[in-house]
Formats: sequence, structure tokens, C-alpha cells
Amino acid sequence: MKNKIRNIFANDLLKKGLSDSKYYMIANLGSKALGFLVIPLLARNVSIEDFANYDLFLVISGFIQILVTLGIDSGIAILMAESKNDFLRLSFYYVSTLIISILFLLVLMLGVNSVFFFSDKFFSLNQQMWLLIGIYVLFCIITYHTFNFLRWQTKARSAAFLNLFTYISGAVIGVILLFFKKEVTSYIYGLIIGGFLGSLIALIISKEYIRAFKILDNSKVLLKDLFKLSLPFVPNYIGNNLMQMSDRVVILMFFGKYELGLYAALMRFAQIPQFILTTITGGFLPVMYNNYTSEKGVRLIRSLFHSYISLIPLLFLSCYFLSDYLILIFTGKKYLLSAYLLPIAVTSVLFVNGTQCGGFGFTVKRKTHIIAYVTFLSLIINFILSVILGLKIGLAGVILGTLVAGIIRTYIHMKYSEKLHHFGYSFKYLLFISILVLMLSYFSILGNL
Repeated sequence: MKNKIRNIFANDLLKKGLSDSKYYMIANLGSKALGFLVIPLLARNVSIEDFANYDLFLVISGFIQILVTLGIDSGIAILMAESKNDFLRLSFYYVSTLIISILFLLVLMLGVNSVFFFSDKFFSLNQQMWLLIGIYVLFCIITYHTFNFLRWQTKARSAAFLNLFTYISGAVIGVILLFFKKEVTSYIYGLIIGGFLGSLIALIISKEYIRAFKILDNSKVLLKDLFKLSLPFVPNYIGNNLMQMSDRVVILMFFGKYELGLYAALMRFAQIPQFILTTITGGFLPVMYNNYTSEKGVRLIRSLFHSYISLIPLLFLSCYFLSDYLILIFTGKKYLLSAYLLPIAVTSVLFVNGTQCGGFGFTVKRKTHIIAYVTFLSLIINFILSVILGLKIGLAGVILGTLVAGIIRTYIHMKYSEKLHHFGYSFKYLLFISILVLMLSYFSILGNL
């Protein structure tokens, strides 16, 4: 047993992954922690309905960013690994993809702005809020493209610094502005200023690649190959976001902004465990992509996914016994009514995002287009279940519908990936964990109806 443990920690790939994860963890925990700490301030100083507006701002911004990024953050991984010694090609990838995303954003926001010739609001937000969304996403695109570019070059320290500075500056400035004027828009202004500062640093860090940029002889071929790999990821990423947005659409359709505010507070807290797990696995992704053919790499990929799903029921039980206490600290007394839904919200987020630490077979075999079918199937299931269960048992039904859809999505996604490239995932174990969590969720809701 001692020899096995010694061999695990002697794995050079594991050491590299842990080293990169260390930088991601320091940066993300230091920066995102401020973002999470701001939520109690917002929840206590603004109305539940206004907190719903803040939630819509974040969700819509995230959706647009995913849309205009065009899946390049994942599709470019293998291409960068293959071009790691070709500086001109790396420069071409960085600058061209950044320009394409920015142009796409401008066209999209012009389209949204035209809606206000016919209506005062779009998706329950006014024109001013949509303008703030557009500016915020612009800066997010610049920093994220640079962060992703550095990450796939295994420059974890530089990528982590960029992330750290952007989030911390935005959160700190936002809190200061919130102190002077207790409105959600005050904090949003802070996020935008932080994004602007982060964008400047991103452009400074990548200035050598920007200066070296030129149209290559095979530019069309490179872009065609890049988008052939990247675009199929868009439905998958949009699916993650649309599953959240579809819940919000259902809540706005059948309930109101008060219920959306309660839901938003739950889901913001529910993202904390997912954020921590994503931070840990983030450092391993470049290592896994570069070593998926080796025995050590396969073992690492399989172990990380099994560890991920093993934590889900443990987190459910922890949140179940501490839900009232956690909600009281995190958002205040006015949100206690929905505290019993916290463990279900946490596990639904974990299952919906469960495909992020597995399913490499799609990329390895250049079959990423299959992801789109799996994603939209789960999205349809999520919307139907959220409507049916939401009308029957209220807000609890909406969250439960997302959990069921997340489980189905993870199972199908991993099953097809395994057929394309064998990593040895245990689907019996995944099924056991899924049934266990569903049973726990059912009894939790039953006890509060």
C-alpha cells in the first residue's frame, strides 16, 4: 500500500498538475472569494427583486461571453500543443481569435440595442443594464482570451496573476462604490472598471504576440481547423448556461422576481463548491490533454472524474445539515425560506458541470460535434421537467428538474466519450451516485412540503 501511494506522488504528471493547480487555486480563491463575499453585502443592502437583477446581469454576461468566444478556449488546446514551438502560429491564433470575438460581440450588441426601439425592457432588463453588460463582456473577452492563451502554454503563474488582479480590482472598487450608493449598479460599475484594468494588463502581457501578428499563408486552413474543433463546444458551453437561464425563464414566467431573487441567492452559494473543484482540476487540464495517450495520463483522467462524483453526495449531506446556518450567514434572514433547497442546488450545479472534468474522447477523436446533440437533449429535458415540477411543487421543482437533467447529461456525455476513447470510467459507480443523490433530494423536498 505504501509503495502504491509513493508511486502516485512520484508521478511527474501529477506533480505538474498540482503545481499548476496551486497557482490557479491561489489566484481564483483570492479573487473569486471576494466576489462571493460581496454577495452577503448585496443581499443585505438591496431588495430580493434587485438582487434578481444582479443575477440576470451575471448570467446574461456569462452567456454572451460564451457565445462570442466560439468555443475557442477548448478547441485551441490540442492545436496549441501541436504548435508550441511555432511563435508566429501562436501569435496568429491569439490575435485573430480575439478580433473575431470582439467583432461578434459588437454585432450582437447592436442587434440587442435595436430591440429597444420597440420595448422598454428586454429579458426584464432596461437599456442601461444591457449597455453595461456589453461593456463588461468586452473587457472579459480580452482578459479571458489572454488567460486561456497563457494557460494552454502551461504558463500558470502569469495566467493566475491576470485572473487575480482583474477580479480583485473589480470587486474592491465595486464594494467601495456600493458603500457610497447602495444600488446593484454601483457594484457593476466596479466590475467594469476592474475589467478595464485587467484588459490593459492582458494586452501588455501579450504585446509580443500582438506585434508579431501577421496573416500566414495557410491562415484559412488554420482557422478552418480551429473552428472545426471549437464550434461544436459552443452548444455544450451554452447548454451549461442555458440550463441556468431556462430555469430563470421558467421562474419569471410562472412566479416573479421575488422568487428569482431567492433562487439566485441559492445558486450563487451553490457555485462555491463547483468553483473550488474547477479550480483544483483546472491546473490538470493542460497536463491531461498533453498526456492522454500515456498510462499515467489515462489513470489521472479516470481518477479525477471518479473523485469528482464521489464528493457530490458528501456535499449534499454537509449542506443538508448546515443549510439554515449557511444561508443565514451568506444572505441573511430574508432568504431563510428557501434554505432547505440549498443541498439540491449544490448537487444540481455539480452534475450540470460534471462533463468539464471528463469526456476527453470527443476532442481526442475530433468528434466534438456530438456534444451538441447531448447538450440540447439535456436542455430540452431540463426545461420540460422544470416547467412540470415547478408548477407542481414550486421553486423546488425547478431546481430538481435541473438536477435530473444534469445527471442524464453527465451519463450520456461520458458514455459516448468512453466509446470514442477508452479511459475506464465506472458507469455503475456513476449510476449509484446519481440514484443516491436523487433519493436524498426527494426526501429533503418531501420533508418541507
